[in-house]
Amino acid sequence: MRKSLALALVLVFSLTMAAAAAPQRIVSLAPSITENLFALGVGERVVGVTSWCTYPEEAQSRTVVGDALNLNLEVLLSLEPDLVVGDATLVQGHLETLESLGIPTFVIAPSTIAEVEASLVELGAVVGVPQRGEELARAMEARLQELVGGIERSFRPRVWIEIWHDPLMTAGPGSFLHELVELAGGENIAGDADNPWPVFSEELVIERDPQVVILTSYNLEEALSRPAWQATSAFKNGHVYEVNPDIYSRSTPRILDALAELIAILDETRP
Repeated sequence: MRKSLALALVLVFSLTMAAAAAPQRIVSLAPSITENLFALGVGERVVGVTSWCTYPEEAQSRTVVGDALNLNLEVLLSLEPDLVVGDATLVQGHLETLESLGIPTFVIAPSTIAEVEASLVELGAVVGVPQRGEELARAMEARLQELVGGIERSFRPRVWIEIWHDPLMTAGPGSFLHELVELAGGENIAGDADNPWPVFSEELVIERDPQVVILTSYNLEEALSRPAWQATSAFKNGHVYEVNPDIYSRSTPRILDALAELIAILDETRP
């Protein structure tokens, strides 16, 4: 439903804007969108961002219109945007309001690396730099193939990716993190989950005995102090890693930096 909505909006927006000039005053409603706009070379046109938009550093000088979930419409309107861009998973509740105010809105909802590449092409076309969007997508695909081409897959370490610790939340099929583990040559111990962000019990994690633990919420000290986890292969062998959650979760070209890091981590566990 989410993807079909996004696709419909993309088509409607593209048809509406086909003959219009490229937008010059853009408000971004998601950190990944902000990153991608700057990567496309149109950062100077970005006039508004959310408080979560921390990269690149230049984005932090833009006017803040909210925190992606809660928008300050008064501030947003004062910027007089000719385009608002957001992630469909975050801004769906705001779409009707923005449209009722006559603000052109474009949303994307990538959930795989291939869809990130496609979204760069779409976004590039919408903001008037189609060639740059295509270049970024091609560069991503080339780097992806280079990264995964030489991975040894005869041994697939069992991986636990921890999104949050109370309750224990992880990444299942349909999430970027799950795809990264698979691409890096690992086995996600939550690979049989029925949703992208499942909650696991401590007992189940220990039973599945992860060989690598990836922490994405800056809680290494807390994690290392867990008594019951000391018997897992990951803890016994020192394969517990704290990573930057931004590059692992944002739908931008930097997600391949996360893949490169994860490949290096898993290589340390291979015989």
